[in-house]
Amino acid sequence: MMRDTCPVCQGATVAFEFSKAGFDLSRCGDCGFLFTNPYPTPAQIEAYYTASYRGASADFYPKAASRMRRALVKSLRFIPHVMGKRVLDVGCGGGMMVKAFSLWSASASGLDISPGSIAYARKQYPKCHFYCESFADFAHRGETFDFVFSTELLEHLAGPEDFMEMLRTVTEPGGVVYIATPDAGHPAVPATVADWNDVCPPEHLQFFNATNIQILFKRYGFSLTKAFPKKTPAHSLLFRREAA
Repeated sequence: MMRDTCPVCQGATVAFEFSKAGFDLSRCGDCGFLFTNPYPTPAQIEAYYTASYRGASADFYPKAASRMRRALVKSLRFIPHVMGKRVLDVGCGGGMMVKAFSLWSASASGLDISPGSIAYARKQYPKCHFYCESFADFAHRGETFDFVFSTELLEHLAGPEDFMEMLRTVTEPGGVVYIATPDAGHPAVPATVADWNDVCPPEHLQFFNATNIQILFKRYGFSLTKAFPKKTPAHSLLFRREAA
């Protein structure tokens, strides 16, 4: 369904921007949010990933050893946020970051919609907790977390609302959320945005700049506490859940 209001700021100045790979993209004239409009249907998205990616299983995950090594290194920068805390990785894939966080945290959990990825994570890291379900179903579990980690996920979603509702529900007041996603406002983005490699529907579907990602998180009760500088077009952000 076409959207004539912005999913981020709810402004009514959404207009067609360009087409790429058979999909139309619109931009909000108020906040600059760029998104596939209409978003692909769930069936289109499933068909794309089924055709494009090698399937994970309980006994196989692509590049598992190197992913685990990178996860262990990456986890070190987050020790102040995870030490002794309840931690969740949203879009956890094969569970490598969950396992790495478990070395420091009180508990570590992962959420993903890929049955094969979760089967692998459960078999390899049985002391961690893994869930294969939608954002809405997970939010209804009543679980809450002190630190939520999500990288390379937000750009893949057909709209930000379900993800943000889940974050608001599962993050403790005062808790911290880390987000990594492409930065459409970065100086390294080509002047002709359609030429940017990250614009690749139906894989990447929505693109934030430094202003509108804060607008989105503010709407759901989060404030930006730190933006890590990046030489490449990527957001690396820490948000804090405001007290109710």
